[in-house]
Amino acid sequence: MKNIGSIILALLLMLSISCDSTKNLAKINQQEVMKNKAAINTFYNKALSVNTETRPTQALTGMFAEGYKSSSSTDSKGAEALMGQLEFFWKVVPDLKWAPQTITNDGDVYTVRSIASGTPNGDFMGVPTDGTKKFSIMTMDMHTMKDGKFMSTHHIEDWSTAMQQLKPKMDMPKKAEAMKIADAYMGAMGKGDMETMSNLMHDDMVWQNAGDSSIPWIRTGRWESKKVILEKFLPEFSKGFQTIKWQPVDAVADDETAGYFGQMIGLLTNSGEKTNEFTYALRVKVKDGKVILWNWFEDSVEVSRAYNAK
Repeated sequence: MKNIGSIILALLLMLSISCDSTKNLAKINQQEVMKNKAAINTFYNKALSVNTETRPTQALTGMFAEGYKSSSSTDSKGAEALMGQLEFFWKVVPDLKWAPQTITNDGDVYTVRSIASGTPNGDFMGVPTDGTKKFSIMTMDMHTMKDGKFMSTHHIEDWSTAMQQLKPKMDMPKKAEAMKIADAYMGAMGKGDMETMSNLMHDDMVWQNAGDSSIPWIRTGRWESKKVILEKFLPEFSKGFQTIKWQPVDAVADDETAGYFGQMIGLLTNSGEKTNEFTYALRVKVKDGKVILWNWFEDSVEVSRAYNAK
């Protein structure tokens, strides 16, 4: 019995030692995690985010292990290059903030999801900025950590979204002007108001309309100068084609260009044949407040069919 009791006592002692070892190991692991997370918080709050207490190089010196690399899908840089990049970011984005949203770890690998935001003033990744537009994007970083030091980092930032947010808006006055002039010209055409049409035409205006070369007003496909358009093209066109339906469906404008898309029906006077309804597209360019290009795209097959109908 004494031997059995001794064995049980020895087993209990071994179990106690094992539990203490497990507790100590867990305590050590927890201390390691806390140390690594403290380094990560310094990285985001003192080096990535602009603050008055320190600078990126000052905050990060001594925090990178030998051979550290920061990599993305396009490049890789060492500790010194990374700190230099962050110093540059601080100059161009004086309100840069890099706010961690979640920090999780799987062993030595820590995944950090953040929101990066700021208002650049200067050349930022090839985009000229003036401090009036702000970006706010999501970022993901995977840091391999050991004893409070960064062994390596793999990072992903949604810079394409940032570039869209920083992109200058279209010049709305120009956009409105292009559409306004094009609309006025088409309105004058509809009314047969030649005086208004003439006033809205640039001296170097080009009228482009490709199709069946047997049709008089399409024969050349390109009529150049206001004089030629007024004296040759428009008389031929108005004599040979009567518009029955002109229905714009969509209209867009970009800088000095306006585009129209719609449906149309016309009567070819030489044959007396109507076209079926067809789709048209129109590109109008404006220069110095006048129409300089009228680029017309129509169902030339349908127009030709009606023109050549017996």
